Amino acid sequence: MKIAVAGGRETADYLTGLLREAGHKVAVIQEDRAFCEHLSAKYDMSVTCGDPCREDVLADAGIRGCGLFLALLPEDADNLEVCQMAKRLFAAEKTACLVRNPANVEIFESLGVDRAVSPARLLAAYAAEG
Repeated sequence: MKIAVAGGRETADYLTGLLREAGHKVAVIQEDRAFCEHLSAKYDMSVTCGDPCREDVLADAGIRGCGLFLALLPEDADNLEVCQMAKRLFAAEKTACLVRNPANVEIFESLGVDRAVSPARLLAAYAAEG
């Protein structure tokens, strides 16, 4: 499956390794040029350097028709925006993103994000298990 990963630095690095090991084709989009060069050298692949909130950057990354688009940007609003663009403009089959504000999980999913993941909610659920 073709999977796109936008933002997330170290998380994107980790996911890229796992996804490539599993046989997926991975398209990575990062804003920091030095980090793009690091990922490109580490995984011997092309990495798109630019702001994933820009349509032309997503087009350059070749995300059209990807099976999964992962948004790992630091701002919830940016993650919503890029997931919606991936679906509506680039026909991504599924989208998923991280959300910092747990209240955004239901909102984002009602707005078309297939899976919004809140680390705070996951930790709270684990703590509640005792």
